[in-house]
This record gives sequence, C-alpha cells and structure tokens, in this order.
Amino acid sequence: MVLVIAIALSGCHGHEAAAPPEPDATAGADGPAVDATVLPTCACPLGDGTYCATAVAAYETAHGCTVDALAGHEGDVLRCTAGAWTVEATCANGCYVAPDGTPDGCKATAASYHLPWMCGVTYPVTQGNHGDICGSNGGDHTGTQDYAWDFGIPRHTELRATRAGTVTLAANVVGPGQNCYDGCTQPFGTTEFWQCCNACINTSNHVNVAHGDGTVATYWHMDEVTVHTGQVVQQGDVLGYSGTSGCSSGPHLHFQVMGDCPGGYCQSVPIDFDEAGAPACGDNVTSRNACP
Repeated sequence: MVLVIAIALSGCHGHEAAAPPEPDATAGADGPAVDATVLPTCACPLGDGTYCATAVAAYETAHGCTVDALAGHEGDVLRCTAGAWTVEATCANGCYVAPDGTPDGCKATAASYHLPWMCGVTYPVTQGNHGDICGSNGGDHTGTQDYAWDFGIPRHTELRATRAGTVTLAANVVGPGQNCYDGCTQPFGTTEFWQCCNACINTSNHVNVAHGDGTVATYWHMDEVTVHTGQVVQQGDVLGYSGTSGCSSGPHLHFQVMGDCPGGYCQSVPIDFDEAGAPACGDNVTSRNACP
C-alpha cells in the first residue's frame, strides 16, 4: 500500500528544522531541541497492514517519527498493528509498494515458477492450456482460462506457492457437509451434473497470490485455505489443501496465472514451470518446489 506522506498522524508530527545545538538533537521552531533518540513511534500510516520498508523509511523522515523494527530490515516487509511494528517477512529481492488498499510484499524472483506441490512428487496433468483434454480441445480452458492447468492431485494434499508474493484473497466459502464441498458427483455431462456445476461454480475454496509484477496466481477447488489475506508467502510455502469443492467432477487443482486482479478472476497469461515448461494433458510432472 502506498504511504501518503502528506498526512500528519497523531504522535508523528514533524518539526520545522532550525540549527541544531548538537548532532543528535533537532530544534522545533516553537520549542526546545528534541533528542532524535526519543522520537515517537510512527502510527500505521493507512491502518493495520503490511508495509514495504522503503516506504516506511520515507514516512519516518516526513513525519519526525521512528520505527525500531526498520533497523537491519531496510528491504523487507513490516507489519503494523495498532501502532506496533514487527518484521513480517525478509525479502531476498527487496520489497514493493502496492496501490492503496493492497498489502505491500516481497518482490518475486525473476518469474521463476515451480509446480504447486511438494518436491519430488509426481502428478498428472488432466487438462492443459487451450482446452487440451488429452487428444481433443473440448475442455473449458478457453477464453479467460486459456492458459490454465488442471492437475490430478489427491484430496487434502498440501498445495504450495508457485512463486513468492502476497495473499490477496483467501476464500474459505464452503465446508464439510455443505452443498458443493464435495463437488458435483452426478455422472459427468448429464443434465444433473451441469445443474450442479451452475449452482456451485462460485462455491469453491480458493486463494490468490499477487507476485508484485502485475500477475496473480489463483488456486481453486481446495478443501481448505490455511493462509490469510495480507500474508506474505515465499515460494514453496503451504497455502492450504487440495480438494474438489465447487464445479468439480473429482479431486484436482485448477491453477492459472492471471493479470492484475488481486481480488478477482481475470484473463490468464502464459507461463512456464521451471521443471516442466508448459505441460500438456496426460503429462506426468514432478515438482522441484522447495527442494532441499
């Protein structure tokens, strides 16, 4: 989230500079010198949330306040909760400042994607890009979903982040015993199946992760999402568990990388996985995500 440094928050008002009597003190125009070591702690500029350290440093300077957690973490992500600052995540490639209302996060590695499950495990592709369902183009991965994949992953398998980023949507919308949690169990292609799908199409547990470069990965049909909105994740971190919730004929993961729609579902974009390229339907692919 962008820090609007023109706002003066309570406890973080700046002072008009005058000639300081000592190197560690500043003098206000309307009062005695203030020791720089006892500056007030900065308030949360735009409310509770995560902030890129570079923007926090600029806010410190503009408002004559301080954030102790910033020391040694100048390129990391900090969290502010009711005026208390902590380190949310260390960022190997620095942090980025997101638009207002969207949490800041770590910059991703150079578009490096790994398959979204545990290192060394192999699962099949059950639908590839462009509607590829193993020999025909009759699948539904067209239009908005043109560059999506379905992976045949057993139910309640840990799903892992394909890239580092920030969780921008964590939707646990259905649970055990509720309609749509077990997908659509009617024979595939029947009228009853499509009636179920139409009713359940948006009742699927899913999570979005923004990568800081205008792309967002989305993971659908989960049993459970275990991360929360605003959480910073690294490549390989667990996001939740696979399932078959929503319009689904059996346990699988629907995965796609999209444009800049952090809280929604929009046009997919082409990517390659480091270990598998752009796999086709029927390929058995082995993850190298978070390998030792």
